[in-house]
Amino acid sequence: MVCPLDWGIGHASRDVIIVKKLLERENEVIIGGDGPSLKFLRSEFPGLEAIKIPSHRFFYSRKFPAWFMILLQIPAFLKGIIDEYKFLKKNIDHYHIDLVISDSRYGLWNRKIPSVIITHQVRIRMPLLFKPFEHIITNINRLALKKFSYHWIPDFRNDPNLSGILSHNVKIASYSIYIGFLSRFADFKTQITPGEYFEVVLLLSGPEPQRSVFEKKVTGQLLKQKRRSIIIGGQTEKKLCEELSTSCRRVSFISGDELYSILKSAKYIICRSGYSTIMDLVTIGKTAFLVPTPGQTEQEYLAVYLQEKGLFRFSNQKDFSLKDAIRTLDDSRSPDFTWAKNNLLDETVTSLISGTKSVKKKHY
Repeated sequence: MVCPLDWGIGHASRDVIIVKKLLERENEVIIGGDGPSLKFLRSEFPGLEAIKIPSHRFFYSRKFPAWFMILLQIPAFLKGIIDEYKFLKKNIDHYHIDLVISDSRYGLWNRKIPSVIITHQVRIRMPLLFKPFEHIITNINRLALKKFSYHWIPDFRNDPNLSGILSHNVKIASYSIYIGFLSRFADFKTQITPGEYFEVVLLLSGPEPQRSVFEKKVTGQLLKQKRRSIIIGGQTEKKLCEELSTSCRRVSFISGDELYSILKSAKYIICRSGYSTIMDLVTIGKTAFLVPTPGQTEQEYLAVYLQEKGLFRFSNQKDFSLKDAIRTLDDSRSPDFTWAKNNLLDETVTSLISGTKSVKKKHY
């Protein structure tokens, strides 16, 4: 069973390549999930059995930062983890599950079967006010990861890498494995189709209400210029395509070959600094202008870190200017992403399935 976290579709989209690798090796795969992430995986793999596994969804605010809202909902989040654990325990035999690959869902483990958790966040970034507690929270996170047989880190062990101190310069357990990048585009070799070119792409993702706040801010600026542009809403639950002006189109969702072609040919990409989005862009060799979700400490750290590495550029949402973003990208040297082509996932999946000694295995 492969089950992603249901915070948008980022986790689900990057798990597509894992499901494909498992199917290539003639494994029977069950999809688990909830909400948009489950809907997305069902559309990608309509022939696979899908299980709805309820999860806690965080609610965010226009007035308060994301970290504050997360802190308020920690009790509900912990209850969600317990509910996940109980669900798996109850249904292992019913669905004949003999391996679980959980993308950031901490409750999906059981001592009866091997389990994998996927996350690049070993160190948990805390807001300035709670910085003294960062070490404690990181240790609690490490204890939670120990419940799983394996911990897959979607990044490279050495420099260059994308996650920085989130999964480097921090104690890594023996059952933790760097697996390279996870991206839905990892196996794409699609040719760019004439007529699909958009100079500016606004790629939206993340939770409400900040997703809509960001969209409104950028859309107003897009409509004032004549560059051919497209706004991709990241809303799997809607089917919408509208022309906002003679040069600007908005669609609720695009996936697969069409999204690959649009991003690959775009001159300017504006997006959040979500880790799954960043891995997708690096995989296809594209840089972008990042605007982290306000108050989301992981995204804020990644935006700063990746700019320092010369891989991306960023600004905060409040100060975002489309003209400045385009000028900044024009003035920046295009980064070399050839180092990201090293594919470790094939070896990792093969080792996991075959049980060979090349993967250091924890007793379960």
